[in-house]
Amino acid sequence: MTIKQIAKDLNLSMGTVSKALNDARDVSEETKQLVCEYAKKMGYSPSRVPGNRIALLYQFMQANYQNQLFFSVTTAFSLAASNSRFEIVTDILANKDEKFNLNEYMENNHFAGAFVLGVNFDSPIYNQLVESKLPLVLMDMYIPENPMLSSIGSESIPPIKTAVDYLRHLGHSKIGFLAGEQQSFVAAERFAAYILAISSAGIKFQSDYIYFGDFTKECGIEAARYFAETDVTAVICASDMMAMGLIDGLAERGIGVPDRISVIGFDDLELLRYTNYDLTTIRQDFNKIGETAFQQLCDLIKGKPAQRIILPCQLVKRGSVRDLNLLS
Repeated sequence: MTIKQIAKDLNLSMGTVSKALNDARDVSEETKQLVCEYAKKMGYSPSRVPGNRIALLYQFMQANYQNQLFFSVTTAFSLAASNSRFEIVTDILANKDEKFNLNEYMENNHFAGAFVLGVNFDSPIYNQLVESKLPLVLMDMYIPENPMLSSIGSESIPPIKTAVDYLRHLGHSKIGFLAGEQQSFVAAERFAAYILAISSAGIKFQSDYIYFGDFTKECGIEAARYFAETDVTAVICASDMMAMGLIDGLAERGIGVPDRISVIGFDDLELLRYTNYDLTTIRQDFNKIGETAFQQLCDLIKGKPAQRIILPCQLVKRGSVRDLNLLS
């Protein structure tokens, strides 16, 4: 007997059954009694009730931009969890076969909830998330069709507007954008923020100032070849890794940063402290993201309503931007 079977027999959702078995406050006493009595009658083992395990689910794990970013976030998440009753188990969704079922996976492994990172619109698990009633927190992904899911991320519009206004103040009007992969929710948000920001600054949108990448350093190197053929004086990048790749790629072509092209990143990754890029960038608060995600997940497990939380960012000014006003 499983939670899935109990839910089917009683014509309830799996989430309601799970909450009833865990004595959640947002389930009526009548429903709790119905579920618990039926579970006992059918021999459902109390040991199968989700307890003190939380899953950290990555879409994939590679030595790339997202790994750098996720490491900072999940370190903060794990630190917050270290003072709780929860044990954290890490797994990689990309390693699952095409028959992978999230509900069964969570139940069979006795997970009380999960923090999910790196999922895009084209991820195999996306459709399951749309329908899920499990206690799940998503990072950099918001699914409005499912109000049961919590999400955590950083704002895009205010910081990118700040970056564009900063460049505009320094005399830049030919501002390009190095975007992330088009199936990424956060990449779409940042690209939309760029379009709004240049419009607000009175700059006409030019499609030839845009290059779509995939958040990696390699893509930034490839983008350098493209931007080198344009007349842009500055490029805002949707990630620091792409910005670093762009700087390297431009250097290979004898194009200096910021002498010829100014570059702004997004993230303020820890590894920047150990490089010579001197990158002006938009800083995300990774510690706050991880800590907040853990609290959101605890709230969901307790039966509290889901939340979408968007945290503020900060423009960090370093040496990769040139003041064009000094040329006049």
